[in-house]
Amino acid sequence: MYKKLRLLVIAGLFTSSNLLAQSDNSPYSRYGIGDLLNTQNAINRGMGGVSAAYYDYTNLNLINPAANSKLTSTAFNFGVEISNRTIRSGTPPEKYSNYSPNISYLQLGLPLAKKQGWNLFLGLKPLSRISYKIAQGERLSFGSSTDSVNNMYEGTGGLYVANIGTAITVFKNFSVGVNAEYHFGSKDYSTRRTFLNDTVNYYRSNHQTQSSMNGMVFTGGLQYSIPMGKKSVLQLGAYGRTTTDLKATRQNIRETYTFNGNTGANVTIDSVFTSDEESGKLTLPTNYGIGFIFNRINKWQFGVDYVSAKWSEYRFFNQKDLVNDSWQIKTGFQILPKGGENYWSNVYYRAGVNFGKDYVSINEDLNTWAVSAGMSFPMRKSPYSNQFSVIQTTFEYGKRGDKNSLLRENYFQLTVGLSLNDIWFIKRKYD
Repeated sequence: MYKKLRLLVIAGLFTSSNLLAQSDNSPYSRYGIGDLLNTQNAINRGMGGVSAAYYDYTNLNLINPAANSKLTSTAFNFGVEISNRTIRSGTPPEKYSNYSPNISYLQLGLPLAKKQGWNLFLGLKPLSRISYKIAQGERLSFGSSTDSVNNMYEGTGGLYVANIGTAITVFKNFSVGVNAEYHFGSKDYSTRRTFLNDTVNYYRSNHQTQSSMNGMVFTGGLQYSIPMGKKSVLQLGAYGRTTTDLKATRQNIRETYTFNGNTGANVTIDSVFTSDEESGKLTLPTNYGIGFIFNRINKWQFGVDYVSAKWSEYRFFNQKDLVNDSWQIKTGFQILPKGGENYWSNVYYRAGVNFGKDYVSINEDLNTWAVSAGMSFPMRKSPYSNQFSVIQTTFEYGKRGDKNSLLRENYFQLTVGLSLNDIWFIKRKYD
Protein backbone atom coordinates (compact mmCIF):
# COMPACT_ATOMS: atom_id res chain seq x y z
CA MET A 1 0.00 0.00 0.00
CA TYR A 2 2.80 2.44 0.87
CA LYS A 3 4.61 1.75 -2.44
CA LYS A 4 1.40 2.36 -4.41
CA LEU A 5 0.93 5.73 -2.75
CA ARG A 6 4.44 6.80 -3.72
CA LEU A 7 3.66 6.01 -7.37
CA LEU A 8 0.45 8.02 -7.18
CA VAL A 9 2.35 11.07 -5.92
CA ILE A 10 4.89 10.89 -8.75
CA ALA A 11 2.13 10.49 -11.33
CA GLY A 12 0.22 13.41 -9.83
CA LEU A 13 3.23 15.73 -10.05
CA PHE A 14 3.75 14.93 -13.73
CA THR A 15 0.03 15.47 -14.40
CA SER A 16 0.00 18.86 -12.67
CA SER A 17 2.97 20.06 -14.75
CA ASN A 18 1.08 19.22 -17.95
CA LEU A 19 -1.96 21.18 -16.76
CA LEU A 20 -0.08 24.47 -16.43
CA ALA A 21 -1.17 25.45 -19.93
CA GLN A 22 -4.76 25.86 -18.73
CA SER A 23 -6.00 29.29 -17.60
CA ASP A 24 -8.59 30.71 -15.25
CA ASN A 25 -11.22 33.28 -16.18
CA SER A 26 -12.92 35.14 -13.32
CA PRO A 27 -14.48 38.58 -13.94
CA TYR A 28 -14.50 39.28 -10.18
CA SER A 29 -10.68 39.17 -10.22
CA ARG A 30 -10.80 42.64 -11.82
CA TYR A 31 -11.36 44.22 -8.39
CA GLY A 32 -9.06 44.79 -5.42
CA ILE A 33 -5.97 42.58 -5.61
CA GLY A 34 -7.82 39.88 -7.55
CA ASP A 35 -9.37 36.61 -6.47
CA LEU A 36 -8.05 35.75 -3.01
CA LEU A 37 -6.52 32.28 -2.99
CA ASN A 38 -6.71 29.83 -0.14
CA THR A 39 -3.31 30.13 1.58
CA GLN A 40 -3.89 27.33 4.10
CA ASN A 41 -2.33 23.90 3.99
CA ALA A 42 -4.33 20.84 2.94
CA ILE A 43 -4.99 19.83 6.56
CA ASN A 44 -6.74 23.08 7.53
CA ARG A 45 -8.61 23.21 4.22
CA GLY A 46 -10.06 19.79 4.98
CA MET A 47 -11.40 21.13 8.30
CA GLY A 48 -13.34 23.94 6.62
CA GLY A 49 -10.48 26.39 7.10
CA VAL A 50 -10.15 26.09 10.90
CA SER A 51 -6.58 27.19 11.70
CA ALA A 52 -6.38 29.88 14.44
CA ALA A 53 -6.03 27.34 17.29
CA TYR A 54 -4.75 24.37 15.27
CA TYR A 55 -1.25 23.01 15.75
CA ASP A 56 0.55 19.91 14.58
CA TYR A 57 3.88 18.45 15.68
CA THR A 58 4.85 17.50 12.10
CA ASN A 59 3.16 20.11 9.86
CA LEU A 60 3.32 23.88 9.51
CA ASN A 61 0.36 26.17 10.14
CA LEU A 62 0.45 28.71 7.28
CA ILE A 63 -2.03 31.10 8.93
CA ASN A 64 -1.17 31.45 12.63
CA PRO A 65 2.64 31.60 13.08
CA ALA A 66 2.41 30.84 16.83
CA ALA A 67 1.33 27.26 16.07
CA ASN A 68 4.73 26.47 14.57
CA SER A 69 6.37 26.46 18.00
CA LYS A 70 5.00 22.92 18.36
CA LEU A 71 7.09 21.57 15.47
CA THR A 72 9.36 18.74 16.69
CA SER A 73 11.21 17.81 13.48
CA THR A 74 12.30 19.35 10.22
CA ALA A 75 9.20 19.63 8.05
CA PHE A 76 8.77 20.25 4.33
CA ASN A 77 5.20 20.98 3.17
CA PHE A 78 4.29 21.21 -0.51
CA GLY A 79 0.83 21.55 -2.02
CA VAL A 80 -0.81 21.73 -5.46
CA GLU A 81 -4.44 22.27 -6.37
CA ILE A 82 -6.69 21.88 -9.38
CA SER A 83 -9.84 24.03 -9.51
CA ASN A 84 -12.86 23.82 -11.77
CA ARG A 85 -14.90 27.03 -11.86
CA THR A 86 -18.32 27.60 -13.42
CA ILE A 87 -19.58 31.17 -13.90
CA ARG A 88 -23.23 31.96 -14.61
CA SER A 89 -24.93 35.24 -15.49
CA GLY A 90 -28.64 35.96 -15.26
CA THR A 91 -29.13 38.56 -18.00
CA PRO A 92 -28.50 37.26 -20.56
CA PRO A 93 -28.37 33.70 -19.22
CA GLU A 94 -24.88 32.40 -20.02
CA LYS A 95 -22.52 29.82 -18.59
CA TYR A 96 -18.74 29.44 -18.73
CA SER A 97 -16.54 26.75 -17.20
CA ASN A 98 -12.79 26.33 -16.91
CA TYR A 99 -10.24 24.59 -14.78
CA SER A 100 -6.79 25.68 -13.68
CA PRO A 101 -3.89 24.21 -11.68
CA ASN A 102 -1.93 26.14 -9.11
CA ILE A 103 0.97 25.57 -6.74
CA SER A 104 -0.61 26.23 -3.33
CA TYR A 105 2.36 26.47 -1.00
CA LEU A 106 6.01 25.57 -0.50
CA GLN A 107 7.13 25.72 3.15
CA LEU A 108 10.07 24.54 5.28
CA GLY A 109 10.19 24.41 9.09
CA LEU A 110 13.36 24.01 11.18
CA PRO A 111 13.51 23.38 14.95
CA LEU A 112 16.10 25.68 16.54
CA ALA A 113 15.78 24.81 20.24
CA LYS A 114 13.38 21.97 21.07
CA LYS A 115 13.37 22.52 24.83
CA GLN A 116 12.30 26.15 24.37
CA GLY A 117 9.89 25.33 21.55
CA TRP A 118 11.75 27.76 19.29
CA ASN A 119 11.41 27.14 15.55
CA LEU A 120 12.10 28.84 12.22
CA PHE A 121 9.97 28.56 9.10
CA LEU A 122 10.10 30.01 5.60
CA GLY A 123 8.49 29.53 2.22
CA LEU A 124 6.59 30.85 -0.77
CA LYS A 125 2.91 30.88 -1.72
CA PRO A 126 0.48 32.77 -4.01
CA LEU A 127 -1.91 35.23 -2.37
CA SER A 128 -4.20 36.36 -5.19
CA ARG A 129 -4.75 35.89 -8.91
CA ILE A 130 -6.00 38.27 -11.61
CA SER A 131 -7.21 36.39 -14.66
CA TYR A 132 -10.12 37.42 -16.86
CA LYS A 133 -10.88 37.89 -20.54
CA ILE A 134 -14.30 39.24 -21.52
CA ALA A 135 -15.59 40.20 -24.99
CA GLN A 136 -18.40 42.73 -25.44
CA GLY A 137 -19.98 44.01 -28.64
CA GLU A 138 -21.61 47.42 -29.12
CA ARG A 139 -22.77 49.89 -31.81
CA LEU A 140 -21.17 53.35 -32.08
CA SER A 141 -22.50 56.26 -34.16
CA PHE A 142 -20.21 58.70 -35.99
CA GLY A 143 -22.32 61.37 -37.67
CA SER A 144 -24.49 59.60 -40.22
CA SER A 145 -22.70 56.25 -39.98
CA THR A 146 -22.97 53.53 -37.34
CA ASP A 147 -20.35 50.86 -36.84
CA SER A 148 -20.10 47.69 -34.82
CA VAL A 149 -17.32 47.53 -32.26
CA ASN A 150 -15.87 44.60 -30.37
CA ASN A 151 -14.29 45.36 -26.97
CA MET A 152 -11.96 42.85 -25.33
CA TYR A 153 -11.35 43.41 -21.59
CA GLU A 154 -8.39 41.45 -20.26
CA GLY A 155 -6.50 41.31 -16.96
CA THR A 156 -3.56 39.31 -15.66
CA GLY A 157 -1.36 39.32 -12.56
CA GLY A 158 -1.67 38.73 -8.85
CA LEU A 159 0.28 38.83 -5.59
CA TYR A 160 2.80 36.35 -4.17
CA VAL A 161 4.25 36.02 -0.68
CA ALA A 162 7.76 34.98 0.34
CA ASN A 163 7.88 34.59 4.11
CA ILE A 164 10.24 33.90 6.98
CA GLY A 165 9.05 33.63 10.56
CA THR A 166 9.74 32.31 14.00
CA ALA A 167 7.68 30.97 16.89
CA ILE A 168 8.53 30.23 20.52
CA THR A 169 6.84 28.77 23.59
CA VAL A 170 6.96 31.64 26.09
CA PHE A 171 5.81 29.48 28.98
CA LYS A 172 3.96 26.21 29.34
CA ASN A 173 0.95 26.03 26.99
CA PHE A 174 1.45 29.59 25.65
CA SER A 175 3.13 30.32 22.31
CA VAL A 176 3.72 33.42 20.20
CA GLY A 177 4.92 33.82 16.63
CA VAL A 178 5.66 36.43 14.01
CA ASN A 179 5.84 36.13 10.24
CA ALA A 180 7.71 38.60 8.00
CA GLU A 181 6.14 38.45 4.54
CA TYR A 182 7.48 40.03 1.37
CA HIS A 183 4.55 40.72 -0.96
CA PHE A 184 5.24 41.21 -4.65
CA GLY A 185 3.23 41.07 -7.85
CA SER A 186 1.61 42.92 -10.72
CA LYS A 187 -1.67 44.11 -12.24
CA ASP A 188 -2.02 44.41 -16.01
CA TYR A 189 -5.38 45.65 -17.31
CA SER A 190 -6.15 46.29 -20.99
CA THR A 191 -9.11 47.22 -23.19
CA ARG A 192 -8.67 46.33 -26.87
CA ARG A 193 -11.17 47.79 -29.35
CA THR A 194 -11.78 46.52 -32.88
CA PHE A 195 -14.12 48.21 -35.38
CA LEU A 196 -16.18 45.84 -37.55
CA ASN A 197 -17.28 47.77 -40.64
CA ASP A 198 -17.42 47.73 -44.45
CA THR A 199 -16.77 51.40 -45.22
CA VAL A 200 -13.77 52.82 -43.34
CA ASN A 201 -10.66 50.94 -42.23
CA TYR A 202 -9.87 51.70 -38.58
CA TYR A 203 -6.82 50.56 -36.68
CA ARG A 204 -7.36 48.46 -33.60
CA SER A 205 -6.66 50.33 -30.35
CA ASN A 206 -5.27 49.22 -26.99
CA HIS A 207 -5.73 51.09 -23.69
CA GLN A 208 -3.50 49.40 -21.13
CA THR A 209 -2.37 50.04 -17.54
CA GLN A 210 0.61 48.10 -16.19
CA SER A 211 1.25 48.13 -12.43
CA SER A 212 3.64 46.44 -10.03
CA MET A 213 3.82 46.41 -6.24
CA ASN A 214 6.04 45.09 -3.45
CA GLY A 215 6.68 45.54 0.26
CA MET A 216 6.90 43.95 3.70
CA VAL A 217 3.90 42.80 5.76
CA PHE A 218 4.14 41.50 9.34
CA THR A 219 1.67 39.03 10.83
CA GLY A 220 1.58 38.05 14.49
CA GLY A 221 -0.18 35.27 16.35
CA LEU A 222 -0.60 33.55 19.70
CA GLN A 223 -1.97 30.27 21.02
CA TYR A 224 -2.88 29.07 24.50
CA SER A 225 -3.89 25.56 25.61
CA ILE A 226 -6.07 24.85 28.65
CA PRO A 227 -6.01 21.26 29.97
CA MET A 228 -9.53 19.87 30.51
CA GLY A 229 -8.69 16.78 32.51
CA LYS A 230 -6.17 14.13 31.49
CA LYS A 231 -7.56 13.40 28.05
CA SER A 232 -8.84 16.74 26.71
CA VAL A 233 -7.43 20.18 25.85
CA LEU A 234 -9.12 23.44 24.91
CA GLN A 235 -6.92 25.24 22.38
CA LEU A 236 -7.32 28.99 21.81
CA GLY A 237 -5.71 31.01 19.03
CA ALA A 238 -5.62 34.45 17.42
CA TYR A 239 -3.65 36.12 14.63
CA GLY A 240 -3.75 39.29 12.56
CA ARG A 241 -2.05 42.29 11.03
CA THR A 242 -2.61 46.03 10.85
CA THR A 243 -3.09 48.22 7.77
CA THR A 244 0.03 48.02 5.60
CA ASP A 245 1.21 49.98 2.56
CA LEU A 246 3.08 48.39 -0.35
CA LYS A 247 5.13 50.41 -2.83
CA ALA A 248 3.53 50.55 -6.25
CA THR A 249 4.28 51.86 -9.74
CA ARG A 250 2.08 52.12 -12.82
CA GLN A 251 2.28 53.16 -16.44
CA ASN A 252 -0.46 53.94 -18.98
CA ILE A 253 -0.14 52.87 -22.62
CA ARG A 254 -2.26 53.98 -25.58
CA GLU A 255 -1.44 52.40 -28.93
CA THR A 256 -2.76 51.08 -32.22
CA TYR A 257 -1.98 47.52 -33.21
CA THR A 258 -2.69 44.75 -35.67
CA PHE A 259 -3.10 41.03 -35.25
CA ASN A 260 -0.55 38.65 -36.78
CA GLY A 261 -2.47 35.59 -37.95
CA ASN A 262 0.68 33.50 -38.39
CA THR A 263 2.08 33.92 -34.88
CA GLY A 264 -1.16 34.72 -33.01
CA ALA A 265 0.47 37.80 -31.46
CA ASN A 266 -0.55 41.45 -31.36
CA VAL A 267 1.90 43.77 -33.18
CA THR A 268 2.12 47.47 -32.24
CA ILE A 269 1.66 49.89 -35.15
CA ASP A 270 1.97 53.22 -33.36
CA SER A 271 2.53 54.07 -29.70
CA VAL A 272 0.15 57.01 -29.39
CA PHE A 273 0.94 57.72 -25.73
CA THR A 274 3.05 56.18 -22.98
CA SER A 275 3.04 57.89 -19.60
CA ASP A 276 6.02 58.24 -17.31
CA GLU A 277 6.21 55.64 -14.57
CA GLU A 278 4.12 56.89 -11.64
CA SER A 279 4.92 55.98 -8.03
CA GLY A 280 2.25 55.40 -5.41
CA LYS A 281 1.11 52.80 -2.91
CA LEU A 282 -1.27 49.91 -2.44
CA THR A 283 -2.93 49.77 0.99
CA LEU A 284 -3.71 46.32 2.38
CA PRO A 285 -6.38 46.24 5.11
CA THR A 286 -6.37 45.21 8.74
CA ASN A 287 -7.39 41.58 9.21
CA TYR A 288 -7.61 39.15 12.08
CA GLY A 289 -8.81 35.68 13.02
CA ILE A 290 -9.76 34.09 16.34
CA GLY A 291 -10.84 30.57 17.16
CA PHE A 292 -10.87 27.55 19.40
CA ILE A 293 -10.44 23.80 19.11
CA PHE A 294 -11.67 21.22 21.58
CA ASN A 295 -9.12 18.43 21.38
CA ARG A 296 -9.95 14.95 22.65
CA ILE A 297 -6.32 13.79 22.68
CA ASN A 298 -5.53 11.05 20.14
CA LYS A 299 -9.22 10.70 19.24
CA TRP A 300 -10.83 13.74 17.63
CA GLN A 301 -10.81 17.53 17.36
CA PHE A 302 -13.57 20.07 16.70
CA GLY A 303 -12.99 23.78 16.09
CA VAL A 304 -14.54 27.10 15.07
CA ASP A 305 -12.86 30.22 13.60
CA TYR A 306 -14.07 33.75 12.93
CA VAL A 307 -12.10 35.73 10.33
CA SER A 308 -12.57 39.37 9.32
CA ALA A 309 -10.81 41.84 7.00
CA LYS A 310 -11.53 45.57 6.75
CA TRP A 311 -11.31 45.87 2.95
CA SER A 312 -12.98 49.28 3.07
CA GLU A 313 -9.45 50.47 3.95
CA TYR A 314 -8.11 49.22 0.61
CA ARG A 315 -6.62 51.87 -1.66
CA PHE A 316 -4.65 51.74 -4.90
CA PHE A 317 -2.97 55.05 -5.71
CA ASN A 318 -5.32 56.59 -3.10
CA GLN A 319 -8.38 55.36 -5.01
CA LYS A 320 -11.11 53.09 -3.65
CA ASP A 321 -12.38 50.03 -5.49
CA LEU A 322 -15.57 47.96 -5.49
CA VAL A 323 -14.55 46.10 -2.34
CA ASN A 324 -15.92 46.11 1.19
CA ASP A 325 -15.35 44.56 4.61
CA SER A 326 -15.48 40.76 4.58
CA TRP A 327 -15.98 38.03 7.18
CA GLN A 328 -16.13 34.24 7.48
CA ILE A 329 -17.17 31.66 10.03
CA LYS A 330 -15.35 28.36 9.70
CA THR A 331 -16.04 25.11 11.51
CA GLY A 332 -14.64 21.62 11.14
CA PHE A 333 -13.45 18.45 12.80
CA GLN A 334 -10.70 15.87 12.53
CA ILE A 335 -10.87 12.23 13.55
CA LEU A 336 -7.54 10.80 14.61
CA PRO A 337 -6.50 7.23 13.79
CA LYS A 338 -6.41 4.50 16.38
CA GLY A 339 -2.99 3.39 15.18
CA GLY A 340 -2.04 -0.18 14.47
CA GLU A 341 -0.83 -2.63 11.86
CA ASN A 342 -3.85 -2.11 9.61
CA TYR A 343 -3.14 0.68 7.09
CA TRP A 344 -6.55 2.38 7.38
CA SER A 345 -6.23 2.63 11.15
CA ASN A 346 -3.44 5.17 10.50
CA VAL A 347 -5.45 7.44 8.19
CA TYR A 348 -6.76 10.83 9.40
CA TYR A 349 -10.28 11.95 8.38
CA ARG A 350 -11.47 15.57 8.21
CA ALA A 351 -14.54 17.58 7.19
CA GLY A 352 -15.78 21.14 7.57
CA VAL A 353 -17.91 24.00 6.32
CA ASN A 354 -17.53 27.77 6.11
CA PHE A 355 -19.70 30.71 5.07
CA GLY A 356 -19.46 34.48 4.99
CA LYS A 357 -19.29 37.61 2.85
CA ASP A 358 -16.82 38.10 0.00
CA TYR A 359 -14.69 41.23 -0.19
CA VAL A 360 -15.85 42.13 -3.72
CA SER A 361 -19.05 44.19 -3.61
CA ILE A 362 -20.65 45.26 -6.92
CA ASN A 363 -24.01 46.89 -6.19
CA GLU A 364 -24.60 44.24 -3.50
CA ASP A 365 -22.72 41.91 -1.16
CA LEU A 366 -21.60 38.52 -2.40
CA ASN A 367 -22.39 35.67 -0.04
CA THR A 368 -20.01 32.71 0.02
CA TRP A 369 -20.08 29.19 1.40
CA ALA A 370 -18.06 26.01 0.99
CA VAL A 371 -17.89 22.45 2.28
CA SER A 372 -14.76 20.32 2.42
CA ALA A 373 -13.50 16.86 3.30
CA GLY A 374 -10.01 15.44 3.51
CA MET A 375 -7.83 12.49 4.41
CA SER A 376 -4.17 11.92 5.32
CA PHE A 377 -2.39 8.89 3.90
CA PRO A 378 0.92 7.84 5.48
CA MET A 379 3.53 6.81 2.88
CA ARG A 380 5.78 4.84 5.23
CA LYS A 381 5.62 3.52 8.73
CA SER A 382 7.44 5.91 11.04
CA PRO A 383 9.31 3.19 13.01
CA TYR A 384 11.35 2.41 9.89
CA SER A 385 13.58 5.50 10.33
CA ASN A 386 13.64 9.09 11.52
CA GLN A 387 11.88 10.02 8.30
CA PHE A 388 8.12 9.87 7.76
CA SER A 389 5.92 11.19 4.98
CA VAL A 390 2.20 11.76 4.53
CA ILE A 391 -0.01 12.62 1.55
CA GLN A 392 -2.69 15.17 2.50
CA THR A 393 -5.80 15.36 0.30
CA THR A 394 -8.74 17.75 0.44
CA PHE A 395 -11.80 18.15 -1.76
CA GLU A 396 -13.80 21.40 -1.61
CA TYR A 397 -17.04 22.58 -3.19
CA GLY A 398 -18.11 26.20 -2.83
CA LYS A 399 -20.21 29.06 -4.19
CA ARG A 400 -19.92 32.83 -4.46
CA GLY A 401 -23.02 34.92 -5.10
CA ASP A 402 -26.65 33.84 -5.56
CA LYS A 403 -29.49 34.18 -8.05
CA ASN A 404 -29.72 37.91 -7.37
CA SER A 405 -26.03 38.50 -8.15
CA LEU A 406 -24.80 39.89 -11.46
CA LEU A 407 -22.55 36.84 -11.72
CA ARG A 408 -22.45 33.75 -9.56
CA GLU A 409 -19.68 31.20 -9.31
CA ASN A 410 -19.39 27.68 -8.07
CA TYR A 411 -16.19 25.69 -7.92
CA PHE A 412 -14.71 22.28 -7.22
CA GLN A 413 -11.17 22.14 -5.90
CA LEU A 414 -8.84 19.23 -5.25
CA THR A 415 -5.76 19.91 -3.11
CA VAL A 416 -2.95 17.41 -2.73
CA GLY A 417 -0.27 18.14 -0.15
CA LEU A 418 2.95 16.37 0.62
CA SER A 419 4.32 16.42 4.19
CA LEU A 420 7.91 15.24 4.57
CA ASN A 421 9.54 15.06 7.99
CA ASP A 422 13.02 14.21 9.18
CA ILE A 423 15.05 14.60 12.36
CA TRP A 424 18.18 16.65 11.62
CA PHE A 425 21.25 17.51 13.69
CA ILE A 426 21.15 14.38 15.87
CA LYS A 427 23.97 14.39 18.41
CA ARG A 428 25.57 10.97 18.27
CA LYS A 429 26.49 9.15 21.46
CA TYR A 430 28.93 6.27 21.87
CA ASP A 431 29.27 3.86 24.79
